Amino acid sequence: MTMVTHVLSIPLEPRDARTATRLRASLDAMCAEDATLGVEAGPVNEIVLKGISEAQLEWVVGHLQRQPDLAFKVGMPEVQYRETITRTVDWTYTHKQPDPAQYAVLRLQLVPLARGSGIETEIRCPSDEIPEHIPLPEFQRAIDAGVHAACRTGIVDGFPLTDLQAVVLDAGWTDEESTAEAFEIAARLGLREALARARPWLLEPMMVVVALTPEEFVSEVIADFGNRRGKMQGLAMHGSIASVTALVPFANLAGYENDLRTLTQRRGAATMAFDHYG
Repeated sequence: MTMVTHVLSIPLEPRDARTATRLRASLDAMCAEDATLGVEAGPVNEIVLKGISEAQLEWVVGHLQRQPDLAFKVGMPEVQYRETITRTVDWTYTHKQPDPAQYAVLRLQLVPLARGSGIETEIRCPSDEIPEHIPLPEFQRAIDAGVHAACRTGIVDGFPLTDLQAVVLDAGWTDEESTAEAFEIAARLGLREALARARPWLLEPMMVVVALTPEEFVSEVIADFGNRRGKMQGLAMHGSIASVTALVPFANLAGYENDLRTLTQRRGAATMAFDHYG
């Protein structure tokens, strides 16, 4: 099953709790029918709608606003960036608290991965260095949970992290105070400390855009892609219609379809799809 990458989100603020319940139910139903939509609870009474294009979210919001029992405010759209790391770093973290007594030491190595790799974890320390009273699968689950929890929010601008590997090189423990929960906390807090030393970097969603235009407007369409930091990928002719393909940062595509119609005297059209984070 292919994972859908949501590149745009928009906050919706219902008028009251009853409206919030109805709005969430409507959105859940729409998400069940369209896998490219997403929804989640936002901060302080907000519901965050996620999608793959500006036009898609505009249509969904318009559809909901036409329902008389759904009164809500619409916030500003936000591009869904990601964060990653750009260098390998080793970091040792000690988690210790008195009540309840917990103790766990982890030596973590953070490694940048190729684009599209996601988040990986690996236990690389010898088996005799893993606490004997914690089964290896439980220890692995604790590390996985701590790492993924830490990666939900980056330190550059608060966006989720991706394309990194967390490797456990060594562990320290005591029989009485070291639990799976303690190692989960050590993995989460240790990774957060290591991030600042791993040269974190912001990634932006890159879209493949195919613009169809009469031949006479090809130069204008290509120039417009350049103004949007786009990189040409191809040009093909289908009779008198040109197909211009470019790779463009999603943040620079706001209003693109309307702008394309203006450039081509309302004779152009475009499609776009997520390609990668770059």
